[in-house]
Amino acid sequence: MSTSVASRLSRAVPIPVGAGLARMIVERNLTSFRHAWMTLVTGFAEPVFYLFSLGIGLGALIKDVTTDGGTTVPYAVFVAPALLASSAMNGAIFDSTFNVFFKLKYSKLYDSVLATRMGPRDIALGELGWSLLRGTFTRWRSCWWPGSPAPSSRGGP
Repeated sequence: MSTSVASRLSRAVPIPVGAGLARMIVERNLTSFRHAWMTLVTGFAEPVFYLFSLGIGLGALIKDVTTDGGTTVPYAVFVAPALLASSAMNGAIFDSTFNVFFKLKYSKLYDSVLATRMGPRDIALGELGWSLLRGTFTRWRSCWWPGSPAPSSRGGP
């Protein structure tokens, strides 16, 4: 991914008033993330393995589930949306906890950033924006699963 693409994508993230340089943190994370693309693959493989173990393995014991509306669905179809949601949540939590700790404690990235015009608010909003962008991407990617219902039919965004 070139720097110009990362710059355009970081400008697309809505930034609140007073945090104009937060997009630089998002751009930096996006640029460095191109070397860590394997986390996206593992973020996709995790719910697939869970679906195989819970949906198919446990689904052999639990045949059908009756929903609140009275419809009967197979267990794998019943549990798949929750596994997709947990995958998106795990990806965003990983970025907003462990990565921030690593950048603060070991790589001393925030010490370098604070030596520039950026302040703590820019860092916080930039990291939150990056977590939201990653969570949105993970959620968007999970909607492309074969057989998963459209987001509007689940009653949520």
